[in-house]
Amino acid sequence: MAEAEKGKRHARQPGELVRALRLLAVERTRALAIVSASIVIGLLHVAEPLLFGAAVDALARGADPLRHVGMWSSLSFVVFVSGMVVALTADRLAHRRRLAAMASFTEHLLALPPSFHTKARSGRMLRILNSGIDALFGLWLPVLREQMTNIACLAAMLPAAFLLNWRLACVLMVMMTVYFGVTALVSSKTSAGQRQVEENFTTLSGHVGDLFGNVSVLQSFLAANSELRTIRDSLQQVLAAQYPVLNWWAIASVLTKGASSLSIVLIFAIGAWLAARGQASIGDIVSFIGFTTLLIGRCDQLAGFFMQTMLRRPMLQQFFAVLDEESAIAEHPDARPLHVTNGHVRFEQVSFCYPSGSGAVHDLTFEAHPGQTVAIVGPTGSGKSTAMGLFQRAYDPGRGRILIDGQDIRAVTLASLRAATGVVFQEAGLFNRTIAENIAMGDPSATPEQIEDAARLAGAYDFIMRKAGGFQSPVGDRGQGLSGGERQRIAIARAILKNAPILLLDEATSALDVETEAKLQASLDRLRRGRTTFVIAHRLSTIRAADRIIVLDQGRIVESGTFDDLVNMGGMFAKLAAESGIGPRPLPQLLAA
Repeated sequence: MAEAEKGKRHARQPGELVRALRLLAVERTRALAIVSASIVIGLLHVAEPLLFGAAVDALARGADPLRHVGMWSSLSFVVFVSGMVVALTADRLAHRRRLAAMASFTEHLLALPPSFHTKARSGRMLRILNSGIDALFGLWLPVLREQMTNIACLAAMLPAAFLLNWRLACVLMVMMTVYFGVTALVSSKTSAGQRQVEENFTTLSGHVGDLFGNVSVLQSFLAANSELRTIRDSLQQVLAAQYPVLNWWAIASVLTKGASSLSIVLIFAIGAWLAARGQASIGDIVSFIGFTTLLIGRCDQLAGFFMQTMLRRPMLQQFFAVLDEESAIAEHPDARPLHVTNGHVRFEQVSFCYPSGSGAVHDLTFEAHPGQTVAIVGPTGSGKSTAMGLFQRAYDPGRGRILIDGQDIRAVTLASLRAATGVVFQEAGLFNRTIAENIAMGDPSATPEQIEDAARLAGAYDFIMRKAGGFQSPVGDRGQGLSGGERQRIAIARAILKNAPILLLDEATSALDVETEAKLQASLDRLRRGRTTFVIAHRLSTIRAADRIIVLDQGRIVESGTFDDLVNMGGMFAKLAAESGIGPRPLPQLLAA
């Protein structure tokens, strides 16, 4: 049902070329002024061959041609200056809209839900962004700067030619028909092939992006050569699809150039024959040769533009297809900012199933009181990450609701919900920037002193200061310049700096060795202090101090209680603990705690 509705929405969308031109509507007044000026320039171009022919006729009659030459010179100067102003203005407008479209696409892409990004490949998205932006620019700039002039020129030329000499004008008509007939034929023959070329290129870009993100894996498993063979095979597929397209456009180029040369010869020959019969003057012949030259130039530009537009059309289709992707999460029009006063979180009969049918949670009901730490554990696929994804509104539950201090999270703004939640993931998620910049993502307005304080609380300050650049040291791509423990400390410092009242630790230490995990535990304890905290963990040793543990199995709560209570119950948690080699704390320790 959802897919059908999505298809209807897409069917209602105008064509990608129309949508591309509509993106200029933000500056419609300036764009219309440029187009209007381009049309006027096109009309003025038509007057030049007429004035040339009139000057030749005056010279043939023995009259003074300087009046016509003067008008011609003045007109040429006006056209030159006007064209320069139009070109400069059009360039600036097209570049502004290009950057705006890039920003808009990026913003939209980052707002799409995890379900989209799970399927999308970063290399593919980067290719779609770059090729789509280039295609938009390649459409806007010629339309504003040249093609409206060309269209106006051709539209005015034919009536002027028929008024001057209808017999010679018929030759121009035939030539124009050949030009655009060949272009339309080739376009119909190559559109499907070019779509395949662009799809192959985009798929290849996604594959290359995967390789660049996993160089260490390729080198460790000696898989680079086999992957390179796959890349070469993909490149051959691109060429196999591209060659037929290029062949057709090469044929079109030869045919149109041949028609151009033949047209000039025909105009001269037919003009000479008409002049001998008194049906054309020498000036008419000169004007029509000027018309033919003008026509050839304008048709060449239009045909080239049309060809490039057809080649870029698949890029625009992919670009707008991503923009048409919609988030499964809709913010209510009357959504209000979330106000966290205590940090009391409650799940009430929450149920959810992924659209693909894989994975679900059923009737989750539990709560976390202010300042409590609630751990969520269970076998792989039990629904732990799904439950926390619902809390962050990566999805909305099919039934039930989630409350924060009595406020349904579906009724609050997404920005305020995410601002109220600090997250430390299993993967630290560092950017190829400095340590200070990565920590500052928790609060972009933080001072250097605040960043340093967050690093101290996270236990990261000492190792940062041992680096040559200190806080200005780059971390490398995805933090590859740091150890696993160092990356996690930076992530913890980032969460400390955010100072959100609710904290989510999503298997924050499961990728680390036991010794490093133990060292980080003190940092995590400081981070949890005074915050309502949810912990997803595989290693049960990290959740001994949790106020409450929720045990999930197949999307349902099967057990709930403290660590020792659950171990003593002898149920699923006790089994998981036994497999981890963990038992209940000895009684003296329990009493001391």
